[in-house]
Amino acid sequence: MVTRDELTKYIEDTIGHDLLTKANKLDPRANGVQVIGKDKVEKIVLGVSCSLEFLTEAVSAKADYCLFHHGLDLATSSLVGSVLNISQQQQLKLVFSHELSVAGYHYVLDAQSEFGNNATIIKLLGAKRLDMPYFEEWGWVGEFTKPVKSTELAAKLADITSHDVFAVYGGKNLIKRIGVCSGGAKVFGNNLKEILEKSIDVHVTGEIAEGSPALAKEAGFNIFVAGHYATEVFGVQELGKKIKEKFGDKLEVEFIDIPNIL
Repeated sequence: MVTRDELTKYIEDTIGHDLLTKANKLDPRANGVQVIGKDKVEKIVLGVSCSLEFLTEAVSAKADYCLFHHGLDLATSSLVGSVLNISQQQQLKLVFSHELSVAGYHYVLDAQSEFGNNATIIKLLGAKRLDMPYFEEWGWVGEFTKPVKSTELAAKLADITSHDVFAVYGGKNLIKRIGVCSGGAKVFGNNLKEILEKSIDVHVTGEIAEGSPALAKEAGFNIFVAGHYATEVFGVQELGKKIKEKFGDKLEVEFIDIPNIL
């Protein structure tokens, strides 16, 4: 057992306070603790997105603390006339009735340079992360020591994400440099300039816009799309490993998978 505040301090020290400060200036989604629950924590559960299904499983698993990439959706834009919608009400009722602590770390679990979603994907694909932020500083650029065939890279991405890859082959067949931005990093005009300026051979993300295949083929780069959820399991899982390593037998740590094909 550990204290809630001790656990939160470790999480935020590990993520990095400079990154959290930056996140809270540019990201409307949660990057911190949203609901303060019970003082003592015997179990923390981790997941990609907060939902009633996840919270129900967390209660069944006897969790005290829930940590997400996408935390509770309480942004002002989700409120109409300052009224909580039925989904928000159901989730909050479960959270408060079981005294759960809830934390969401959105931007930081994408952008974190050591164990965030994008840094981890680059590492698992066998590339080296460059000191080059990507996609408005949500992602990172990676580079291979030796060029990799595009079809082989797509297959490897499918393997590490356990998700089919929608591949747009619009550029080089031999891949040297990749730009990775997990989740919903759809390519539009402003981002196209960055892709070309940074010599990106493959844009790796989780979602694609209808016009992106034509854009990629006309501009001469590839796009690999492996699912919003599937590309965002990595940061929270890696953080969970660090939490377990720090607290050992004093704290139970579990990743709850609520699969989403999108």
